[in-house]
Amino acid sequence: MVINDAELVREAQRGDAASLGILLERQQAALYALALRLLAHGSEAQDAVQEAFLIALGEIDQVRHPEAVGGWLRTVVRNVCLRRLRERQKEIPLEEVPQRVESGFSESSAEEAIDRLAMREWVWTALAELPEALRVTAILRYFGSYASYEEIATILGVPVGTVRSRLNQVKAKLAAALLKTAGLEHDEARLLAKSRIRHFGEATEEYNRGESYEMLTSGFSEDFVWTYADGTVGRGHAFLDGFAEDLEVGIKMRLTNVLASKDVTVVEGRFENPHDDPSHCPPATSLVYFYRDGRIHLVRQYYAPRPEEDRRDHSR
Repeated sequence: MVINDAELVREAQRGDAASLGILLERQQAALYALALRLLAHGSEAQDAVQEAFLIALGEIDQVRHPEAVGGWLRTVVRNVCLRRLRERQKEIPLEEVPQRVESGFSESSAEEAIDRLAMREWVWTALAELPEALRVTAILRYFGSYASYEEIATILGVPVGTVRSRLNQVKAKLAAALLKTAGLEHDEARLLAKSRIRHFGEATEEYNRGESYEMLTSGFSEDFVWTYADGTVGRGHAFLDGFAEDLEVGIKMRLTNVLASKDVTVVEGRFENPHDDPSHCPPATSLVYFYRDGRIHLVRQYYAPRPEEDRRDHSR
C-alpha cells in the first residue's frame, strides 16, 4: 500500500526519519527543478536542496497542514535560494519574497535547523557513519558549546576555511543519509525513478550512437514548450531541429544524474564535443521535464557556464 504524503508527514512528526526520507525522495525532483530555476545550473542548486532537506528535518513538526507539505517544502527551497541570491546580489526586491505557507515557518539556515533537530537519535546514528574528521567537527559545532567557527578551528588546529568545508560536507552527507532511510524498494517514487532513469539512459545511448533522437523526444506532447535560462522560448516539434543538428555533427551527452517524480524529471549530463568543433556545446546541461497527463508539456534547459577561454572566443 502506498502511503500518501500527509501520512508521511504525521509519521515524521512522530520521529520516524524513514517517513521523512520517503517524502523527500518523492519531492526531490520538483524541489531541484525549482532550485535550478532560481539559481541556474551548478552545484549551488544541489546545495540549496540539501540545505532545505536539513531544514525540513529540523522543522517538520511545524507543518500544521500535512496535506500542504509540498507547498511548504517549495517555500523552504525558495527561501534558501533567495537568501543565497541576496548574498550573491546583495539585495532582492521585496515583492519577490514568497508568502510563507505555514505561519510558524521562519527562514533559517541548515545549521540552525540541525541545532534543534527533533530526530537527534537519528542524527547521532548518521554522524557515526562519517569519517572521524567530519564527525568530530560536526559534534563540536552542533552538539558542543562552541559558538564560532574560529573556536572550533582553534580546538582542531585547522584553518577556519577547513571547518567550513567540513561542515558543508556534513550537511551534504546528512541529506544523502536521510534519503537512504527511505529504503522501500517498491515505493512508487522509486519505481517511477527507475523507469525514467532506464528510459533516458537508453534514449541517450541511442542518440550517442548517432542513430536517432526519436526516443529522447517520444514523450513530448504535440504543443510542448521549450525554454532556456536567457528567456528564449520555442514551441512544438519544429523546435527540435537542434537535436538533428547536434546528431549530425557528432555531439554526445554522458548522463550524470536523473531525478524523477510523477510530474517532474530532471536529467543532467556532460557534453562531448567533436574534435573539430570543441566549443559547439557548453560543458554540461540540466534539463527539467514537466509532465501533464503523462506527456512532457514543458522543458526548461540550463547550461553550465563555458570556461573563461571559450567565453572570450565566443565574444569576438
